[in-house]
This record gives sequence, C-alpha cells and structure tokens, in this order.
Amino acid sequence: MSIALLVPALNEATAIARTAVVMRQALDAGIVQQAVVLDSGSTDETAQIAKQNGIDVLETANMHPTLGGILGKGDSLWRGAAAIAADSYVFLDADLGNVSLHHIERLIAPLDDNATMFVKSSFYRIDEQGRPRAIPAGRISEEVGRPLLEMVDPWLAALPQPLSGQIAVRAELLGSLQLVTGYGIEIAMLIDVWRGVGRQAIATADLGEINNRWKPSSALDDVRDHVLAGATLCGVTLPQWGNIAHPNVKRRPKLT
Repeated sequence: MSIALLVPALNEATAIARTAVVMRQALDAGIVQQAVVLDSGSTDETAQIAKQNGIDVLETANMHPTLGGILGKGDSLWRGAAAIAADSYVFLDADLGNVSLHHIERLIAPLDDNATMFVKSSFYRIDEQGRPRAIPAGRISEEVGRPLLEMVDPWLAALPQPLSGQIAVRAELLGSLQLVTGYGIEIAMLIDVWRGVGRQAIATADLGEINNRWKPSSALDDVRDHVLAGATLCGVTLPQWGNIAHPNVKRRPKLT
C-alpha cells in the first residue's frame, strides 16, 4: 500500500522545520512513500525550509487557476490530493509543537484492517510546558463541533477530537467525497464519511500528547464560522445559528 503524507501550510516558517524533519523520517523508514508540504501561497520561508529538510513542496496556489485563489486549508488539501496519487493519505497539521514519528505510525496503523476506511485521531492536548489544556478538545470543538455532530449521530459527537486535522483515509473513500474548503473540511469530511461508509469503517488512533498552537478567542471566530458553514453544506444546522454561509467554505468536485 502506497501512502502519501500531505501537510498543508501557509506561513509556517517557525514550525515547518520540525514537521519536515519528521516527514523525512517517515519517508526514510518506509512508513510513507510520499511526503509533501502543500504550500498555499506563503510569503515567508516555509517552502524553502521544507525543501532544505528534504521534503517536496507543491505550490497548490498555482494549481487549478480557473478556480481562483486558494480557499484555505481544505482547498489546499483538495488540490494536493488531486495531484498526488496514492492508495491512502495521511493529513497532518504543520504546526504541531511536539510532532513525532509515532504520531504518523499510529495514524496509519488502523489501516492494517481492511475494513477501516477512515482514521480520526484522538489525543491529549497540552501546552508548551506539557500542561493539560483547559478545554480538552478546544473551544470550537466543544461549543460548536459537538452540538452539530450530536444532531447527526451522538457517536460522532463523542469522538475525543472530532475536529482534529490529523487523519488517515483510503484513496477510494477520499475520491468519493466532495471536500469542503477552509476550516470546514474536518466536520464536513467526518459527516460525509459517516454517511458514506458508516461508523464501522471509522477508527480512532490515540496519538498520546499533542501540543497544538494556542490561539486567542478573537482568532477563533472565523474558524467557528467555517465549521458552521461546513456543517451547513452537509445539511446540519444549530437552531441558534441557522444556515451559515462563508465565502471561503464551499464544496469542491469529487477527486475521481
């Protein structure tokens, strides 16, 4: 089975070296067969640093120009997966403060079971000093993600990290989905996968401790709107919000 590790990045010069080193380790160990940073138009040294650490960079901002500019994370992943052939894909965020090879290994391991089509990560959120985060799954997951998913299936809402960007997915399943752009990708993908293959084909992988970058509440308002818009595209709304549209959140065509 060929596995492609895709890391979307935009202006991640302070974090990408650490991530690129682990990507290179995964390649050298034969855990993945391709490892690519999907750069969506960085104006800093993100691309150069990744290349210096032996990682290929795909400039997704230059792909499918008729669609216009990149609409965030989900769009970069869609354009990257459209260009890179593999049997399975691993998506990994660029800014994990303690990313390591075992995180990738644990994400891939459930795919050894042929019945598993989609792997969602579980982890314990810590800060830079190794202390537990106050909100286990993050404010957006707890305040918006879980209530939305509860309306689809309580099983989805009970996942430890329902909006985590660390996933593994088989190509045949990914190709059947219309990925959502922006930060709406995680909730929409989870709902679409559940509808397409059911909970029996979804596994969780415990990654242990993860240090993800802290953001102030003011910076999360746009992420919240992306998540709400992604759920709206799946026909799910919260009564207090209603149907939410966002210019950077839309469906892309199926990959196959």
